[in-house]
Amino acid sequence: MLQTLERTNTFDARVLTASHAGALRELTGDTGLPLLPSLHPALEEGQIVGDYAGQGELQAAAALLPLYADDPLPTSLRAAGYGADGQGAVLTPPVLRSDYTQLRHFLRLALRWATERYASYHVWAVLPLDLEHPEACDDLCAQYLSTGLTLRGMRPMAGADQMLIFSARGLAQWRDPLRRCHLADPALPRVLERGYAAADFGWGKGGLELVLRPV
Repeated sequence: MLQTLERTNTFDARVLTASHAGALRELTGDTGLPLLPSLHPALEEGQIVGDYAGQGELQAAAALLPLYADDPLPTSLRAAGYGADGQGAVLTPPVLRSDYTQLRHFLRLALRWATERYASYHVWAVLPLDLEHPEACDDLCAQYLSTGLTLRGMRPMAGADQMLIFSARGLAQWRDPLRRCHLADPALPRVLERGYAAADFGWGKGGLELVLRPV
């Protein structure tokens, strides 16, 4: 199990508002949050959570969008058969300062916030995957899993080779591992489609290793 390198308990997370627009633009740049076309409606509706980590500038931010919205992420998830009833929420990939070391805590807070807001619904998280450079999202995938999210599927996605789909719902039961896979393993999508989920993970010679167990 991955242990992150937090060296401080300083934590200052909050739901961002229109007053944080400047800090958010500075953090995300002109492109904004990943897969989120406009920041202003999300800010006005309290859909973005950020962390100042006891510092004067914003260190991390992620958006939580309702699955019934017409934004690209909820639409992509519904099209892939996840949250087809329109209930629940989707957590976007977070934007981080390069030296940010509290990602796991931040993701746990965002997940808890999502669960409280949509208590009786599914909560999903999506992570774009570049199959030619899977190491670029190895750490973020591991952090997602360490917060309690479970990898449930992989689907094609506009602007990326694949989208990794995580669920906040844990495994129904524990069984012996089926096999270990890397993110770039061509068998991973097929194995997930057969009813297996990434229940644990570790680091091997090839990078992040997913331990797949049947649901």
